[in-house]
Amino acid sequence: MKTKTILLTCLIGIAAITVLAGCQKRVKAPEVAGACYYIGYPKAGGLKFNELSKNEPDLEHCAVRLYNARMDMMATQTAGDQTIGAYNGVFLFAGGREVRYSQHYEGPAFPLLVKAPDGRLVAPGSVVQEEAPTGEQVTVDIPKDLPQMPSDAKK
Repeated sequence: MKTKTILLTCLIGIAAITVLAGCQKRVKAPEVAGACYYIGYPKAGGLKFNELSKNEPDLEHCAVRLYNARMDMMATQTAGDQTIGAYNGVFLFAGGREVRYSQHYEGPAFPLLVKAPDGRLVAPGSVVQEEAPTGEQVTVDIPKDLPQMPSDAKK
């Protein structure tokens, strides 16, 4: 009997915590079309959305502008581990080698742009060609220890 009571009490407690955790007010990014922001942290607390640009055509351009602002802050030693910004209701997180995006300030962020070996910001997985092909023909030797197929004997 006691085990059932304890189990029921635990389940009610977990349900109450889950409901209360869902009631927290989330930080929302400004939804101003074309405006790019970076987030400042005033001494009084909270977040302050500082405007970087009013005329960014898309999320990628804002991400590059935020990354460049981060590089300027790194030069003056005023940047932390990451610089956080926002564009049209989406949060941007600029780090040393990438810019990530998320719908929520507290939630997981996904890669938007990564730094290529030549220093450009590119889409993740895009092919970055470091050297142009020389145009010379490339010869590949066939390994001698390949297994023989039955159709090879007919040739």
